[in-house]
Amino acid sequence: MNFSTRKYNYLIVDSQLDDVKELQKQFENYPDYHCVGIARNKDEAVNLILDQHPHIVFLNTEIGEGMRKDCSFSIIHELRQFTDTLPQFIALSSSKDHTYQAIKNGVFDYLLKPLNYYDLKKCLLKFEKSQPQTASICLKSYTEYRFLPIEDVLYLKADNNTTDFFLKDGSMVTAYSSLKNFEIELPNIFVRIHKSYIVNVHYITKIHFSKFQCTIKFSNKIIPFSKGLKSRMIAIRDFLSTAPTENMGISLT
Repeated sequence: MNFSTRKYNYLIVDSQLDDVKELQKQFENYPDYHCVGIARNKDEAVNLILDQHPHIVFLNTEIGEGMRKDCSFSIIHELRQFTDTLPQFIALSSSKDHTYQAIKNGVFDYLLKPLNYYDLKKCLLKFEKSQPQTASICLKSYTEYRFLPIEDVLYLKADNNTTDFFLKDGSMVTAYSSLKNFEIELPNIFVRIHKSYIVNVHYITKIHFSKFQCTIKFSNKIIPFSKGLKSRMIAIRDFLSTAPTENMGISLT
């Protein structure tokens, strides 16, 4: 299993259901990408983008039914009224008729339908290359957004309807969301090993299979793992056993 430090959220704006299904099928090849919504019109698109903060928006250049199709680039213009932080927009079209408008609106890429496997792959590789080297997780509360670098998080612990993030500097940050939500949102270096715990596999220093426990670097905490999730710990063991030298100190018993 490949444990990635990145996870990207994408949103689809398209009124053609068959095209939406085809794009989602293509993304079965990319486990680090998660669909956070599908919008069929301009209002849905604006609201979902402001609410979900996707990294990428796949934008059909025309949305609507029959003769009532509208150019979708006005979505980008409207979003600029509400936020300075926009996702990367990737235009989808069955022709090149809207390429000039796409360039004028700062679209990241322009893909032709029917979607080609290699065109999408190259597009995503180019997108990933453009992203900051340090990934972060956004913790939302009622009044603020806090961004934690992924590399600083040791493990997460469920606490009723909130989740506590334990960091390598010894501090803790509480997020007002369930552990289940973070299991979906975080990249897969974070693994759910117990009903109450998600761990960053890069910081596991010991796995005790007979006691169903593991220990975490920078912490004296002993974290249990569920018997029913032992297969996940075996996958972590196999990964860490062949990882670069910084992880070679792991003890497996």
